[in-house]
Amino acid sequence: MPEKTIVDASVPNAGRIYDYLLGGHHNFEIDRRAGDQIKELLPFLPKAMRLSRWCLQDVARTLTEERGFRTIIDFASGLPTMDHIHTAVAPGTTIIYSDHDPVTVEYGREILGDTPNVYYFQADCRRPEELLNRSEVVEILGDDRHVAFVYWGVSMYMSDEDIAHVARVLYDWSDKGSCLAFFLGVGNPEDPAIAKHIEIYRQMGEELHFRPLEVFKELVKPWHADELGYRSMEEWHGIEAKMTEEDLKSFAAGGGGYGVYLVK
Repeated sequence: MPEKTIVDASVPNAGRIYDYLLGGHHNFEIDRRAGDQIKELLPFLPKAMRLSRWCLQDVARTLTEERGFRTIIDFASGLPTMDHIHTAVAPGTTIIYSDHDPVTVEYGREILGDTPNVYYFQADCRRPEELLNRSEVVEILGDDRHVAFVYWGVSMYMSDEDIAHVARVLYDWSDKGSCLAFFLGVGNPEDPAIAKHIEIYRQMGEELHFRPLEVFKELVKPWHADELGYRSMEEWHGIEAKMTEEDLKSFAAGGGGYGVYLVK
């Protein structure tokens, strides 16, 4: 992940493009042009991104209202706009957002304002120990290591080595019963539209990685899926993702990825 900031309006920014494709307003004209180019290549992508955000809200409710977690630590949070985690959790939940870009963090703090029990810190999602070892986070958590981690929609920016490292660090740090909610984006890199998508992001300095589901399952061990298993966004949120034949070639059935609650 290159050291660029979200306020640089001279080049498209992945976080701002994401906000634009979700229908947000925290983006520049250069991001909207890049976003429109991506939508032309992959018309289903904005719908897939909205499905992913709806699923993330479902994650927030499930973790806090049904599974009883009082703390969620979210990695690679981006801008906390468009119904992010803190808008859907049970009252009193502590949310710790993070992002590798310090300007995104400052902008995120401005957006959040004085929202209670919500914090935002700089940290690279590929090295979660950066966040967990911050003195402020240590003070917030105290001795509590029964937490829920969230990695949602960031897998394609992570190498296999990154994912394996994250899984081991979080597993070793957390208490038994902790949870890692992970969304694995899938796509066919041989598809011309996906290949062009990869190239657009490469020009922005972002390297995208796609991997089969079976490879991911090995990378995250010793975490294992709970009884719900790996579910597509359709299965997760109960909304039919109407996909054309071209969509299916690029994204495969189910809306472009799989979500899972990994448990210890």
